[in-house]
Amino acid sequence: MIHNLHLGPEADASHALALLRAMGMDAPVEPGQHLVPGLFFSCDPDGEVRIQCRSRPDHLLDITLDVARPGRWLALHLALGPVDLTGKEAVGFICKSQSPVTTTFQPCLRSGREGEGFTDQFFRKSVLTFGHPGLHLDTILPETIPSMPVRAPWRELVFFFRPETSHIDLQDLRLFII
Repeated sequence: MIHNLHLGPEADASHALALLRAMGMDAPVEPGQHLVPGLFFSCDPDGEVRIQCRSRPDHLLDITLDVARPGRWLALHLALGPVDLTGKEAVGFICKSQSPVTTTFQPCLRSGREGEGFTDQFFRKSVLTFGHPGLHLDTILPETIPSMPVRAPWRELVFFFRPETSHIDLQDLRLFII
């Protein structure tokens, strides 16, 4: 019998999300602290924010952001590893979210550069989250964006949240690279 396990180019991120889905957590989170390997928040150091995260089996991440002083950015990063987009048609995600007050967040594909630095390619649509579960799907078509590197030493999916007090229930997140 032959066993075939195809992990795909999004394997690093899918593994991190699977770990998060399987665990139970309810704790404050510091910027830069990994919730699971490859998943962390970053905040403008000029801002002042408290982050509380809750995860439970089969439910991804319930996020409470308490912003005392807004900074320029507040983001959730998901490491994708050194994904090679050669010959790939699309990079995308599907997320299910809900929040008590309508808000948006902006998804981005971040590509590292050799040495240091990075380039950001924002997805076309903002994620809209509101009082009942909503589903969002978006893609980037690499061949239509000449400025986006096909090869990169590292990549991340980054969700830029509004730097304001909010509650976002990120119920599920799936990635695909085809």
